[in-house]
Amino acid sequence: MSTRKRELSKQETRTALIAAGAAEFTEKGIEGASLDAICARAGFTRGAFYVHFKDRDDLLMAIVDILVSGFQAAVITTGEAADLETTVARYVAAVIAGSPATRSIGQWYFHNTLAACSRSPAMRERYVALQREAMAKVAEGTRAGQRAGKVRTDIDPDALAELLVTLTLGITVMRDLKYPLDIARGGATISTLVRAPKPRRKRSSR
Repeated sequence: MSTRKRELSKQETRTALIAAGAAEFTEKGIEGASLDAICARAGFTRGAFYVHFKDRDDLLMAIVDILVSGFQAAVITTGEAADLETTVARYVAAVIAGSPATRSIGQWYFHNTLAACSRSPAMRERYVALQREAMAKVAEGTRAGQRAGKVRTDIDPDALAELLVTLTLGITVMRDLKYPLDIARGGATISTLVRAPKPRRKRSSR
């Protein structure tokens, strides 16, 4: 087998274990899912598991990392494309569609993430770091919007980013509780609140 094929096979094994782990943790809880069940679901042995992960906590870290990082990459605009309004619109569209990047490896509930963070200090630190990365990106988009005259300049970009990212966590909880949130209306309200007012037209003198 060529080096490329071996690497591809290795990545496929890792992906299968992560998907199986996400499914088992969702169905049986963080404490209830066993390594044997995860490996059986993925179709691999414990030996294959330990090639990729040190233990269950390491697998949990990989799952949450993929879910959060994937969601951020799909929703938050960065670099030259950084734009708060687009980020809000992408988030709303992803939630309404019911298939945001956080579902890419199967169903997952926010309480699983919280349980993982409670179980592992390293997991908590990584999760907090990911949220801070999201806040920095949203703040970047806010500043870009302010420079372009699209976002109010009397708003602190970092404070707004912190509020918006925290809001998404609350939305995730409410959705997991099956609360009927009107995401489109909420997104429109946020856009209205942060949008820069249109400059008043000067009255022509006669």
